[in-house]
Amino acid sequence: MDEADHDPEKTNEDNRSSSHLSQNGDGSMPMYPTVPDSEDGEINYDDFSPQEEEISLTFQDPYVAEHPQMPVEQHPGTSGAIHPPDLPPWYEDEYYDDREWERVPPRFNSALRFAIFASVIIVIGFFTYNFVRGWLDDQLDPPGEPGAELVIEIPQGATTDDIARILAENDVVANSTVFRYYLRYKDASDFQAGEYTFQVNSAVWDARESLESGPVEVVEERFFVTIPEGLTLDEMKEVLLQQLPDFDANELELAVTSSQTPAALGEDWLGYIREGIYFPETYDVTEAALGDELSILNRMVAQFDVVANGIGLSELSAGLGLNPYQVLIVASLIEEEAKIETDRGKIARVIYNRLDLGMPLGIDATIVYALEGDRELSQSDLEVDSPYNTRIYAGLPPSPIAGPGKQSLEAALNPESGDWLYYVRTDEFGPGSHTFATTNQEFQRAVLVCIERDLGCG
Repeated sequence: MDEADHDPEKTNEDNRSSSHLSQNGDGSMPMYPTVPDSEDGEINYDDFSPQEEEISLTFQDPYVAEHPQMPVEQHPGTSGAIHPPDLPPWYEDEYYDDREWERVPPRFNSALRFAIFASVIIVIGFFTYNFVRGWLDDQLDPPGEPGAELVIEIPQGATTDDIARILAENDVVANSTVFRYYLRYKDASDFQAGEYTFQVNSAVWDARESLESGPVEVVEERFFVTIPEGLTLDEMKEVLLQQLPDFDANELELAVTSSQTPAALGEDWLGYIREGIYFPETYDVTEAALGDELSILNRMVAQFDVVANGIGLSELSAGLGLNPYQVLIVASLIEEEAKIETDRGKIARVIYNRLDLGMPLGIDATIVYALEGDRELSQSDLEVDSPYNTRIYAGLPPSPIAGPGKQSLEAALNPESGDWLYYVRTDEFGPGSHTFATTNQEFQRAVLVCIERDLGCG
């Protein structure tokens, strides 16, 4: 008896193994195909139809088959294929290997870039320094040799700025601003008035040396003429004709119309009326200028500019809401009205208070100027129809009524504080002093004092 007969379980296992090899293993296929089971138990011949075998048309590179690509590790944050920075994202190259790329260091490192930048700055600074230094050297010491000698007069009261401007206008120095700062750097100031000898195209140190040497000694005989404050233009001409016999009345009249005008008055003044622009002062006149009417008038205008610039006429007038010429008119009114120094600032305040309120100024000196004569005014005189009649017309008169001095100009620019609207001479605070009032009642009481003392109020 075989072992299989004695072991039925082993016999069944071998049968199942043989059946499995017959269907799915490497054993031989059955001669006839198995009939697929269908719902009707019929044979489906479509299963036996010949099928075309799909042929792959994809090119197979033998190099790739022999050398398969190693998997490329993807870095976090990247997606898709890895491309060099200079390739467009849509470009794909099956031969591209990211390991074949090498990171090249920057062409210039930080130290080299900083060195280049610093070199450029140094070069620019060097050329800028040379340019500025060359320009400044030309202003301090102009190219070329000094030219012809000039005799220039430094007016009395001239500041360092005025002297620098005068020398630059006469081509003695190249630049007035540079010369002014040079004098300040050398602490040079307080030069004497008079005539100096300079050379055209001079260095600033040569010009300073000439100024520090003092004015040249005048060998010729000199004459002096004094113009008092408060004179009208006609009165000033009479004084000049009296003190300088060589002056001619007709030539003097022509000189008035053709003389210079003060630069300190600005462009708001047209220069038609020359009243008040010739500064009252004592002037020395050389023997050669005794018959030169235009020369003395131009010196008086230049002196006006010196004084006006010294007291800040252009700057301070704007703070008062006036132009420099209007301040000159106010100063002429103060010059005619004030008799003592302490009254000038108060009279200026009364004028400005009345202008602010639109009240007529009521200054009789303007009427005297309109009538062209210094006399006691009658009632008909007070009613004369003239733009200079400040009893009738509000505001300032059309022009100055006299030549004001420095004190009156300063008072017009710096009025005292107060609410006065009236003033009248009473001599209560000294000869020529005025009493100032806020109300008309106070003013009328002061007028009675003026009448009682016969001070010109009758």
